[in-house]
Amino acid sequence: MKTSIYFLMFFMSITGIAHAQENQPVTNEDRIFDLPANEINRRFLIALDKGDKMQVELVGLRDLDRVANIDSLLRIFLKDLAPLKDSLSDELSVKRIDYVMEPPAAKKIRLRQSRPTGNSYLVLQDDVAALKLEQDTVHFIGVVPVPGQKTVHRYRISFFVNHLNDLVNYTDGRLQARLVSLRENIYTDWVRDDKGMMHIRKDYAISAKLTGGSLSAHGDYLGFNISANIQNYKNYFVPSFSLGATAITGSMSRNNKTREFGAYWEPNFFFGRDNEGKLKTYRNDFLTVVYGSGPARKDSGKKEPYLQYVFSVSYLIHRSGDYFEKHTFRTGIGRMSLFEGKTKIEPVLYFHEFFKGVTPGIRLIQSF
Repeated sequence: MKTSIYFLMFFMSITGIAHAQENQPVTNEDRIFDLPANEINRRFLIALDKGDKMQVELVGLRDLDRVANIDSLLRIFLKDLAPLKDSLSDELSVKRIDYVMEPPAAKKIRLRQSRPTGNSYLVLQDDVAALKLEQDTVHFIGVVPVPGQKTVHRYRISFFVNHLNDLVNYTDGRLQARLVSLRENIYTDWVRDDKGMMHIRKDYAISAKLTGGSLSAHGDYLGFNISANIQNYKNYFVPSFSLGATAITGSMSRNNKTREFGAYWEPNFFFGRDNEGKLKTYRNDFLTVVYGSGPARKDSGKKEPYLQYVFSVSYLIHRSGDYFEKHTFRTGIGRMSLFEGKTKIEPVLYFHEFFKGVTPGIRLIQSF
């Protein structure tokens, strides 16, 4: 007993340390001027002049309709920045400015500047000029209301420019025109460049890591699956396997959901003796369709997607022996996933015709 307690305390201490390391406290400054990494679900990059770029980060695609006119926001920002002009006079320093607009609180500005550790120069004939190699960065952080809810969504619009003074050149309406183009063309065709970035074909200046700006590494794909299962049916423990395909979608979803659609062939095996007393295997085949949905998760590779809701329906397409009635159905509502989704536990109900002979059961699913 003592050994078990010591082991439990040791295990808890390890997990506690790991949890503490993964959840380092953030400063008040970070809470005000930064967005949590897991809050943003959509990211778009818009090419401007001479290597300048505008980046748009959103919680969901619907927020794009609610962001204020970006040209007006930029003009207001430049006006608010004017009193700090002397602090930004060093043309060779690399500047980062965070500009927070979250009413009813007052607007907030954070300035960060750094000089490169070395000096770079451009030599042209007999002239030598100091050279700036890093771009300046400006982040706009704002909020938009969520209709029908008491909450708000934050967004971030960033500018990466060769010189901070170049921002004034973009107050001519072109930025808002790009956002309008993004809204109108996001569901049109996207094409991939030689670096792997996706671009809207109708407006190639707009790009994203994945189609639709999704940050979920799943994107949309079709996978083929095989699993070994065991389930109880009445007083039987029934082994089976599943073979089929799963479609994962989500990159174009406006509400940032990952959805799974699957279809599987599943033979179930019963073992009994026939009329002559010989051991015989009875195979009963189900055709299963599965639907699941859940929030998209970022940087997850092609691991099993996280699904909040899962529903499956199976129909008996081949019957052997007297184990199942004709026209038997099996439904599953919800699953508990273990080991990154490779192992699942699913409660099920068997019935035939219109909910006759309802029998509960539990399935254990091991995917490969």
